[in-house]
Amino acid sequence: MDRLTAEHLPLLAEGRLGPGNTNSSIRRSKVVLLGAEPKYDWIYDRIWAAAQECNRQFFGVDLAGVEANIQLARYDSVDQGFYEWHTDFAGLRPLRKISISIQLSRSEEYDGGNLELNYGVQPQPMDRTRGAFIAFPSFLLHRVTPVTRGARWSLVAWVLGPRWR
Repeated sequence: MDRLTAEHLPLLAEGRLGPGNTNSSIRRSKVVLLGAEPKYDWIYDRIWAAAQECNRQFFGVDLAGVEANIQLARYDSVDQGFYEWHTDFAGLRPLRKISISIQLSRSEEYDGGNLELNYGVQPQPMDRTRGAFIAFPSFLLHRVTPVTRGARWSLVAWVLGPRWR
């Protein structure tokens, strides 16, 4: 995890919204996309295996594979990095079925920066343990709260499948 973040730190660029634009009132983060290149096969393989097991246990939907751009993201306290409520499904990516967030930072390295899912009566904060693998339906509203100290790193992937029926 440390090697992955250190190697990609100089490659980070402003995180974009679904349509490809930026808007600092909705999202402030830096990202680099890890394409489907042989050097990243190990990441894709591990995410795909874990996603299939999560799907078997919890979701039971038709899946085809991991989207070809895994996102390495950094939310920094310097600009109070955050991402407002959104879905990964929308009309832009109708084939996204499962969203995955993998916690790369140690929770004591930053304050704020909680990944929260919007279900139940109030937003539910997700596990901040380094290495936590969080999978949820891509149509579920979620956000990252502002980082107030340090920096939060995560890997985000989307698992695709045939259209919903």
